[in-house]
Amino acid sequence: MKARMLLILCISITVLGANSVFSFDGMAEQNTGADVYGKGMGETGSADLFRINQSTSNPSLMVSANKVFFASGISMGNMWYEDKAGETYRDDGLYFPYFSMIVPMGNHKIGFHFSTYLSGDLTNEMDFTWGFEGDTLSYVQKNNIRQNVFKVELLYAYKWSFVNLGIGGHYYLGNERRRWEAMFDESGYDDVKYEMEEDFKNAGFTLGLSKKLEHFSLGATYTSASELKGESIYWFNHFPGGDTLDVENEVLFETPQMVNIGITGRFSERYKISLDAHYEMWESTDTYEDNTLKVGVGFAYDPLSGYGNWYERIPLRVGAYTRNLPFRRNNESIRENAATMGFSIPLKSTNKKIEFAAKYFTRGDLDTHGLEESGLEFTFGFSGFDIFKKRVKNIKHRDIPKADL
Repeated sequence: MKARMLLILCISITVLGANSVFSFDGMAEQNTGADVYGKGMGETGSADLFRINQSTSNPSLMVSANKVFFASGISMGNMWYEDKAGETYRDDGLYFPYFSMIVPMGNHKIGFHFSTYLSGDLTNEMDFTWGFEGDTLSYVQKNNIRQNVFKVELLYAYKWSFVNLGIGGHYYLGNERRRWEAMFDESGYDDVKYEMEEDFKNAGFTLGLSKKLEHFSLGATYTSASELKGESIYWFNHFPGGDTLDVENEVLFETPQMVNIGITGRFSERYKISLDAHYEMWESTDTYEDNTLKVGVGFAYDPLSGYGNWYERIPLRVGAYTRNLPFRRNNESIRENAATMGFSIPLKSTNKKIEFAAKYFTRGDLDTHGLEESGLEFTFGFSGFDIFKKRVKNIKHRDIPKADL
């Protein structure tokens, strides 16, 4: 039953995606590997060794776990779109950002991670008129795009006194679905349809280092580039006749080399500050044209367990980040800015928590891009639950003493 729950969770990650008004230009939604704790802290945490950290932005962070550790979450929210003509639209989204598992064996740690890396979904519908042979034709044009890149990772970390080492082998699974359709109001005219499907995949690797000092911890990560190959299928029903084109084993998407560095400082046993910088070299690929830099900062209040009133025992976090998207619109770069907050609800069992994070973000500018969007996203997660472990039975046979006569 528990294994079936895990399978359902992994499948759910692959069928749900995040939405963006810029999806026809590229995949605007990106997951850089932060866990729910880190998401509420400006999407930082790639160097935080002052907690059990299931972020896979740095595989060496798995040394923070001394017991079997599971974590996952669900993200949902609303997005608001606006164009230069003043048209507005509200959209909603739901997706599972990741599932993470860490299995410690002394100083050796083994991990499994399944997550969304890039995504962008959008559907729009517009009314048009067209003059043809003296007639004015009315038709509805509908566009739909759904694109995702997922990442499956097998991770290893070694806790060394000098520096923590981590390595991860990952496999990308990507797909893109586009559909364009023109539906005429007048009879006697055939609707025009065009569809494109792409499926692509390939492997890569990640190397990570981390070091915990007295009041600081440091981390650095390198991720290789990868050429994702697969199959393209094109289908259309218009002149020169409905047909299907099938192209196999071609490079359909390229992921860039990535470098991530982070630092976390801990003060007075209760307060932390984290700073992360994530750099991706898209200019070396044929996918997008701009290298990207994401910089995040976060603050956390982690109270000592068992002290103070109930409201003083709740861990709190705030943060912010900024990044440029790897693609452009109107030949102008697109910037994303976000503010985040989060908290944890500790449970009775050690290291088991319910996590919460919220993010408000903006992308684009009406004057520059002709489009802009804003969104409010909520992420709910859990950490520390061993979904495979059976509950220990505390019931055993007892002899009932007999009363003395």
